[in-house]
Amino acid sequence: MESITAIVAVGAAFALSYYVGRFVASSALVAGMMGSVCGLAFAVVFFVTTVVLGALHPGLFDGWMLGIHFLALLIVAPLASAAIAYLEHRHHEKVEARRLPF
Repeated sequence: MESITAIVAVGAAFALSYYVGRFVASSALVAGMMGSVCGLAFAVVFFVTTVVLGALHPGLFDGWMLGIHFLALLIVAPLASAAIAYLEHRHHEKVEARRLPF
């Protein structure tokens, strides 16, 4: 159960960082920073959500595995989300530059 919620959280972080890199950020550096914040925010949301659900339904989550998944998300999600946002912004800039007539 912890793995499924961690995969959903990281997928949501990646989707939001892709959106940020494509439509919101003004530069590649800003895209990377905003992507990193997205990854960190979803890691914290994952932890808070699973702790609240674990408190409401005892035995639903294993505390040890929850901690391991949270620590992995704290490391992987911000780095990968920053990379996704940065690369998408860079790709989008190159595509837009090809459309220019000069």
